[in-house]
Amino acid sequence: MIRRLGQLFNAISNSVAFRLTLNYSVLALLTSLVSLMFVYYQSVKILESQFSRQVQITAQRMNAHYEQGGLAGLANEITLEMADHVNSDTEMFMLLDPIGRMVVGNIAWDPSDAPLNGSGVMRSVLLRGEPAHGYLVARTLPDGSTLIIGHDLRDLYELTDLIRTVSLAATGVIALLVLLGAALFRRVLQRRVEVIRRTAAQVGAGQWGQRIPAHPTQDEFAMLSNDINGMLDRIEQLMHGVRNVSDAVAHQLRTPLTRMQARLRTIDWNGAPREEIRANVERLSAELDDLVKISEKLLHIAELESGARRKDFEPIRLDTIAHDVVDLYEAVAEEQDARLWLDSSVPAPMRGDPDLLAGALATLVDNSLKYAGAHARIQITITQTSHQTTLTVTDNGPGIPPEKLPRIGERFYRAHRHVPGYGLGLTTVMAITRLHDGTMTLHNAEPGLCVRLIFPQGSEVIAASA
Repeated sequence: MIRRLGQLFNAISNSVAFRLTLNYSVLALLTSLVSLMFVYYQSVKILESQFSRQVQITAQRMNAHYEQGGLAGLANEITLEMADHVNSDTEMFMLLDPIGRMVVGNIAWDPSDAPLNGSGVMRSVLLRGEPAHGYLVARTLPDGSTLIIGHDLRDLYELTDLIRTVSLAATGVIALLVLLGAALFRRVLQRRVEVIRRTAAQVGAGQWGQRIPAHPTQDEFAMLSNDINGMLDRIEQLMHGVRNVSDAVAHQLRTPLTRMQARLRTIDWNGAPREEIRANVERLSAELDDLVKISEKLLHIAELESGARRKDFEPIRLDTIAHDVVDLYEAVAEEQDARLWLDSSVPAPMRGDPDLLAGALATLVDNSLKYAGAHARIQITITQTSHQTTLTVTDNGPGIPPEKLPRIGERFYRAHRHVPGYGLGLTTVMAITRLHDGTMTLHNAEPGLCVRLIFPQGSEVIAASA
């Protein structure tokens, strides 16, 4: 039993939620104790002040009676005060004649123990023969007599004891609530964390479709869950991509490798003419070059998807990059009687890799020239708002059949197989766009195809361009 309790205590004490809650709860408890102590001492001070003021007022009133009726009049007034049964059990009086004899009073006390200038002191006395503790004021009258007036502090002590008891009880209740609150907060926090841990364990076991359930309250844990779900979506997408790439690579490489192997086996190295052997070797070399290009493109896409090129990001002008690409392809467009122009009247600053963005735009222009053919019309448009920069490439080619649009961007997928290519161009453009936190959309322009790259605009770029 003791061992089980020890294990339970260790489990609770090792909980970050419990320790964090307990620390803040102890801080709250200490704050409450300081507040209660402040209230206690302030209450005692106020009560003492009230008793002091009451005694001082009584002393002033008795001094006035002395001035009017002398010592006899003062003695008579004190006798009436002690006999009126109004606070008579707490009021203290003592009148001594000039030679120190008791004239009238209800206490026994040596006045030499206190200053005779009217300053208040707390002293122990005998009140009607019983020990008491009172607040006393002693004054010397003009004829040499001594007037002592005081008040029993029993009520003050009872009130202070009550305040102390209430404060201790409140401290105990606060401490209990602190422990209960820490345990409750730990349970709630642990429940929220357990959902995340359970989902992480399921994903780690290979269940890639598992997600953290949405919480109705958008608190910090809900935002963390949304971020984790987004990360899991991206991981699942990458895993599907890896599987698709593996299948596609196996398919794309197996066919040419099998073809090359068969061709090598059919070559008659001893009896065939030298020119025939050379032609076969050149064809094999060309196919090997194609495989090398495919491998390089796949490695380039993998590098882009890993995010390693983000470290090369710098402030750039997308409109300047577009101008350079247009200048580069103008001669190619003129050779096939095509028209290529740029529509951009405002600067388009952003952060990114200029070489990658230039390569993405060159790929889009090259695709438009390849698919639109002779008399192609290719328009590049750049627009910018406070939130995003948009690059649009529109041509007047055949476009893409609507049923094939969802597959555009898959590795090795080609909508028009009669046109030479590897099916990796738009995949590379999409990877470059994702690297810059952008999105790529495609739709038919009727005629032609419209490709739009949308890049979010960072606050630092907006401030720099303002």
